[in-house]
Amino acid sequence: MLMDVIKQGARARALGRPRDACPHPADSRERRAWYEGYDGSTWDFAERVPHPAVTARSTATRNGAVEPTLV
Repeated sequence: MLMDVIKQGARARALGRPRDACPHPADSRERRAWYEGYDGSTWDFAERVPHPAVTARSTATRNGAVEPTLV
């Protein structure tokens, strides 16, 4: 679970371990979560990508009708 990985990162910082001591592979969710715990920060919302179904629905209503544009 990612919450456990975040706690591991926070614990590593509290114990004085260096930031580059992260045991998780590069470009993995676990590594980002470990750094989040180590740094005490959260992932930037701008880095998150919405699910394609949500993006496609942004131009239509729930019943599938296209919303009218205001002139």
